[in-house]
Amino acid sequence: MIVVYIMIGAATGYFLALGVLGTEKETFQKEYSREEKILNLFENEDRVVNSDIQKLLGVADSTATKYLQELEDKGKIKQCGEAGRFVYYEKI
Repeated sequence: MIVVYIMIGAATGYFLALGVLGTEKETFQKEYSREEKILNLFENEDRVVNSDIQKLLGVADSTATKYLQELEDKGKIKQCGEAGRFVYYEKI
């Protein structure tokens, strides 16, 4: 009887792990795709502003700001300007 419980527990753990790993993989792919789209925008534009990202990805202002900040933290882009509508980003 104990063997049955062990087998059920192992199978449950295995399938739970597959679900978690699959979700992480999808999240990574979405993140990579989003980052790739933003960086591709810099291929055609010298300067990119927050509203460009909003339109490109169909996201809110705060979400676009977050994505741009992530790329800035990774050293892929730099922010020019101090605040508000005078801020733009350039590829490094």
